[in-house]
Amino acid sequence: MNLANFQQIVNHYIDKFEMTNNSVHQEYYKWQIAKQFKPMMDVALSASDDKLPAKLYAVKKHSRNVIDSYTQPFHGLCKFAEREPATVRQMFLDLFREDDYSKQEKVSMFLEKSAALREKYYPESFLYNDDMHSVTGYMFLYDPDHNYLYKASHARKFADCIEFYDDWGYGANTRLDVYFRMCDEVLEAINANQPLLATAASRFDIDPLGMHPDTNKHILLFDMIYCCSTYNLFHGIHFVVPKNDERKLMQERKEKAARLSAELSKAKERLLPVEEGKRLLDEIIKPGVIVHHRVFGDGPIVAITDTMMTVDFSKAGIKTLGTLTSIGKGLITLDDAMAMEKIAPYSDCLLNKKQLQDAVAFAEKQLALYVDYLD
Repeated sequence: MNLANFQQIVNHYIDKFEMTNNSVHQEYYKWQIAKQFKPMMDVALSASDDKLPAKLYAVKKHSRNVIDSYTQPFHGLCKFAEREPATVRQMFLDLFREDDYSKQEKVSMFLEKSAALREKYYPESFLYNDDMHSVTGYMFLYDPDHNYLYKASHARKFADCIEFYDDWGYGANTRLDVYFRMCDEVLEAINANQPLLATAASRFDIDPLGMHPDTNKHILLFDMIYCCSTYNLFHGIHFVVPKNDERKLMQERKEKAARLSAELSKAKERLLPVEEGKRLLDEIIKPGVIVHHRVFGDGPIVAITDTMMTVDFSKAGIKTLGTLTSIGKGLITLDDAMAMEKIAPYSDCLLNKKQLQDAVAFAEKQLALYVDYLD
C-alpha cells in the first residue's frame, strides 16, 4: 500500500470535508441510512407475507441511492416479494444470519436465488439484477461494523491509487476476500491517522442521535472510496492504472513471491533443528570427554573446532574427525546414555546440514528476484 498516496487522499478528504457534508451534498446521509436500516429491515422481515412487500419497499426507499440508482435491484426484490414473500424473506434472513458460511458463499447464494426469481417473473428486466454491489450493500447497511460495501468502479480506481494491485476479479467472479483484505489494510491506516479521525468525528455534530456510530469506521472507509471518484480526491496524485494483462502479470508475480516466501520459511524451519542440535553438541562434545569410535576404539577429545574434533585413540592414535558426520552416522558414541538420548533426534538433520543450508540459500536466491512483489 502506498501510504504517501493515501495521505494525499486524506488531505483532500479533510480539505473538502465541509463541502461534502454541507446542506447541498449531505454525504453524511450514509451514516443516517445505516442508523435506521437494521431496525427497519428487522420490522420488514418479521411482517406477515401480505405486508412484507410494502415494509421492504420502505427500507428500499430509506436506503436511497446507496444500492439502487440507474439499476434497481432492491426495487426488484420488493417486486419479487409480491410474488414470493417467504422466499425473499428467507433470502435476507440467510444473508444476515451468523453461521459457518463465508461472506463470499452468502453473497453467491443470494445472487443465485435472486437471479432465479428475476428469470421467473421479470426475465426481460435487467434493471432488477442483483450483483456484488447490491448484495454487499444489504449486508453493509444491516451491519456496517462487520461488513464492507463493494462498488466496483470506485474501488478499483482507489486500489490503483494506493497501489493495491491484487486482482479481485470482476462481476460474479469477484473475490471478496481479496477486496476485504484491501479494506483491512486501508482501515489500519485510517485508524492510525488522528487528523482524519478528528475530522470525521465532527460529522456527528450535524445529527448526533440520527447517525450510526460507525464504531469500526467501515462507513468512513466507504465514504473515502466513494468521495475519491465523486469529488476527485485523486487530484494531483500520480499513479499508474495497469492494463488487464499487466494487472494479471503483476498478480502472478505477487502469487509467486508469496509462494517463494513460504518455501523459504519452510526451508528455514527444516534448518532450525540443525542449529538446536549444534548447540546441544557444543554442550556435550568437549575436550576431555571420552568417546567410542566403531573402528578406532576409545579415546578422549583433545581439541575441537566448529566442525571438527581431534581424538587421541589409545590404539589408533590421534585422529581428526568431522563432528556432525561422526555423530550423525553413529560412528561415535558416548558412555553417557542420557546425552546420547538427547542427541539421537538430531542425527538425521546434523548429517544433512549442508543440504539443508543449501536449500535455504537457494530459496533466498529465488525469492530475491520477486521480493519487490511481497506485501
